[in-house]
Amino acid sequence: MNNTEWNEKIKKNFDNAAINYLDYSTIQKFFAAKIVSYMKELSIEKGEWIDLGAGTGLLADEIEKEFPPQEVSRIDFSRKMLFQNKLSSKKILWDLNYELPSSINNCDLITSNFCIHWLKEPEKILKSWFNKLNLGGYLIISYPTKECFPEWIETCRITDIEYSGLNFISPKKLRSNFKSDEIVFSKNFSYLENFNDVYKLFRSIVNVGAHSSKHKKKTVRDFKKMQKFWPKNLNNTVNLSWQIHIQIFKRK
Repeated sequence: MNNTEWNEKIKKNFDNAAINYLDYSTIQKFFAAKIVSYMKELSIEKGEWIDLGAGTGLLADEIEKEFPPQEVSRIDFSRKMLFQNKLSSKKILWDLNYELPSSINNCDLITSNFCIHWLKEPEKILKSWFNKLNLGGYLIISYPTKECFPEWIETCRITDIEYSGLNFISPKKLRSNFKSDEIVFSKNFSYLENFNDVYKLFRSIVNVGAHSSKHKKKTVRDFKKMQKFWPKNLNNTVNLSWQIHIQIFKRK
């Protein structure tokens, strides 16, 4: 699968999930709220504020709610996701694998929640976002790390089923292009999801459009085998463990 095919697959899955995305995006909502809580501790200039990979506007709406009358522009490559944003908001349809439009410059805030791990060159793209900031401007991102999904990985090892999740980002690698005084904050957070069974666990990933994979599609037999060997809680439910990293950069 080449990069174009992969990108189209990701877009199609997010398009299909757009209409019900807010009903299922529990972890995304949790970290959107956490980003806003950290923003309250910063002195961010009023000006151009942009949310990248904005989806349905989940984070942008939370920011606008906490910092009125500031408006947040929303950028995403999924037309159907952007269509779910409020009518009055500024929306830009754009593939974030490419540098931002030349019209976007002098930003005082750029945010991105659960987006950058979908991009093909995240280290390069992140630095290009940073360069769109004014001096004193902030770039705030959250994303899953390589420590996510130990239950899934271990179950695949035991059952000899190919692991089909994403290869997530290393925070150390992602911040390698930044000077130490540009990194304001960099911290891991654990987040645990609980499901009645493996079938509902994987359905939750599909519900938010995050099930794109370059690997062979799993069979019914594969799912049954994973249900049998996935680590169980005392009440026979299953967990999915996430490690989410939040980073805050400041241009000086």
